Amino acid sequence: MVTRYHPITITLHWVMAIAFFLMLGSGLVMENLDIDPNLKFNLFQWHKSLGVLLLCTFFVRLAVRLFAEKPALPDALSQREQKLARWGHRALYFWMIALPITGWFIVSASVIGLPTIVFGQFVWPHIPNLAGNEQIEEIAETVHAALAYTFIGLIFIHITAVVKHMRKDKINLLPRIGIGKDK
Repeated sequence: MVTRYHPITITLHWVMAIAFFLMLGSGLVMENLDIDPNLKFNLFQWHKSLGVLLLCTFFVRLAVRLFAEKPALPDALSQREQKLARWGHRALYFWMIALPITGWFIVSASVIGLPTIVFGQFVWPHIPNLAGNEQIEEIAETVHAALAYTFIGLIFIHITAVVKHMRKDKINLLPRIGIGKDK
């Protein structure tokens, strides 16, 4: 019986977690703080580069999840908690793909038309036939922001559930995702 996720899944979990924290932080800074325009431009390029990285790693992670054996949820979790865990993970996966895609729509529809230069190495293409479409850009910005704030809430719930299970229920889920040893 498998007690941990596949090593690729574990690696991608933590890479994506760090990248999403950086994305959410940079997005909040760009939207809410009055910062130097050059810094803001660089932050946007960094933000977009991370978005491309997350979009690509999402598909690798999804493939591994579909084909690699995963650990069963602990029997100590109630049926309700197991159902909530499955739905919570589905929601996280949806948000992990929806955020980069809506960001890609924003960039592609932008009236400014700045390219996405991924980590200064290559240009990521825009979605065809969207350039300069203010209506799509505005809708995508609204959806992207709503998704980002909701994702912050989902991440909070995810972390809180892990801590609750560890502290209150004495169920340590962290070894499943590469932290600590299995019992």
